[in-house]
Amino acid sequence: MNIGTATSARTSSINVITLAEENITEVAHFIASQSGQSPASVESHLGWFLLENPAHRLNHPIGYGLRFDDRLVGCILCCPQVFRCGAATINLMGSSSFYVDQAFRGHGGRLFLQYSRSQGPLFGTSANPDAAALWRATGATPIPHTDGELFGVLRWSPLAEEFAHRRFSNRILTRIASSRMANLAAFFRRLKIEKSDGELLQPLTSAEQVNDLRIECRSEKLTSARDPSYIRWRYFSGRDQTTAAFAFRDGANDKNILVTVNRRQRGHRGQITTLNVLDVYPEVGPSEALKIVAALVGRYRTGADAVVLRNLTPETAKIFRSRGFIHRAFQAPTGWYLDKAKLLPARDWYAVPADGDALI
Repeated sequence: MNIGTATSARTSSINVITLAEENITEVAHFIASQSGQSPASVESHLGWFLLENPAHRLNHPIGYGLRFDDRLVGCILCCPQVFRCGAATINLMGSSSFYVDQAFRGHGGRLFLQYSRSQGPLFGTSANPDAAALWRATGATPIPHTDGELFGVLRWSPLAEEFAHRRFSNRILTRIASSRMANLAAFFRRLKIEKSDGELLQPLTSAEQVNDLRIECRSEKLTSARDPSYIRWRYFSGRDQTTAAFAFRDGANDKNILVTVNRRQRGHRGQITTLNVLDVYPEVGPSEALKIVAALVGRYRTGADAVVLRNLTPETAKIFRSRGFIHRAFQAPTGWYLDKAKLLPARDWYAVPADGDALI
């Protein structure tokens, strides 16, 4: 068989398939092989993220896969989420876990095309540059303010170590360089955040407590429907012990604001603990955002090395950068949406890092 015939035969044996709940174990094993995680942990996560999701409906596909002969070599999973705009409620289908085995990367476009054929609105919040190119090719639009993030550094030593590690391969040189850089950075790039003891943040321990805040208000932007079932699933399912929810009392405007966070490890050896702000609702202006972050810094000063902020408006981002936060630009926007049938009532978004699978 010549090369052309062999390639044709191999291509013909690769099929795009619809994935259902009974495929969860197979999908988990494939994702584990691509991500380096354990199959058991991936399957547990998928059971929560896909099947326990309150927007999931029985007998609906959980995604699409690439099958080569009898094995899975690619997948893109579907995670629905309910959004609101004014009085309207809109169901969007999110994308997640877009993996294609190295030997079959040329077929990733087929898989994404199958996902993008839906006539309903689609969105994704964790696109890497390759996936962003596929979103762009389908005519999708970037979700506003998803092209970077801000780092507010509380402890420089673990971040300086990461910077040194990327410059030096020698372990001793890394330690020397990181210690010197940490001292210099701590002196010149100190955060200019007003001191707060965190008492303005009241811990919330249940979806019922969030509901009691009566924070639901209409927004003329597309934003997540933060109903009790969503809040319970996202923050109080017990899946992530680092997730926390708070009520921030804005005395100036006499209102309660929901604030949610989690912590994640970054760096070449997981030496950087970041505090990620997942949601602030209702939307606040720059002055209120500064007060909220100051309260978070007061509460987590000994439990995090950096505060990570995403989805900020240019005005709010400018204020934080003037206070010492460092901007990290992404190679491409991580958030995208596609609305072929023009069903979305607005193009303006109040998206937050809790949407989709960006920082779960």
